[in-house]
Amino acid sequence: MDLSKVRKDIDRVDREIRKLFMERMVLADRVACIKAETEDVIYKPDREESIIRKQTEGVEPKLIREYTALIKRIMEVSRKYQYGRTMELRECFPFGYRRQPKEIERLSMVKEELYLCRSYSKDGVLTVDSYEEVGEKIRCGEADAGMGVIESVGVGVSDELHNLLLEGAFYITNCEIREEKGVRKKIVLFTDELEVLPEHNRIKIVFECPNRSGSLGSILSMISDYGVNLTEIHSRPFKDGTTWNYRFFAELSANMDEKEIRAMLFQLSQETQQLRILGSYRCEGDF
Repeated sequence: MDLSKVRKDIDRVDREIRKLFMERMVLADRVACIKAETEDVIYKPDREESIIRKQTEGVEPKLIREYTALIKRIMEVSRKYQYGRTMELRECFPFGYRRQPKEIERLSMVKEELYLCRSYSKDGVLTVDSYEEVGEKIRCGEADAGMGVIESVGVGVSDELHNLLLEGAFYITNCEIREEKGVRKKIVLFTDELEVLPEHNRIKIVFECPNRSGSLGSILSMISDYGVNLTEIHSRPFKDGTTWNYRFFAELSANMDEKEIRAMLFQLSQETQQLRILGSYRCEGDF
């Protein structure tokens, strides 16, 4: 067998695939326009499963997995395009935020972590016993913001702060990485308003995956398709009724004001069981 001849045949098939792909994306654009008018949802997993079953009928058993993977990727790319077009055609971004920094005059911290405060006078910091109390001080207006620490190691580390961000509707607005005694820490400032500034290069999110095979892989592939790097990801189990599930906390190297990033977050909000923005901020270096 002549390898050069096989490669020429592959090139020919690839050209045909490219032509069909462009035709399919034209059709995807038409679908996006119709759904933008009707406000219909883009992602319909039951319909996609039905398409996969139909398209794989009669395929050689040894190639079914590969062909199924190809169909799924084609549909994923099509959905990505449709989300971007939908964002262009109508206002549907699900997250509101301010584009001006909040003025911070009064700060609250857990008293054991007061030594971490370098940007503000310690004499003016309102110290309390827990992150929950920090949140209460912000809610009642006694403090403008809170400061806390997220460590990179240890089971259960930073759970209390993550719980406050997740359940209390607080958002990280500033982040500084420090290393003390071999432990890397993120010293974060958080307030009760999400703000996005031009210099921000990180977004922190938490999401839950649908309970089906490949759901996390699909979400990570989606983020990669937007050219976004994950600078941090970890999971925490939680009980959902009688079953256990996982929440995934992730930090993305991106700015929420960019068109592509807004489309990505819109898509994530539609294709995860739950998505929460936990912060937008500038962070130098890797954690």
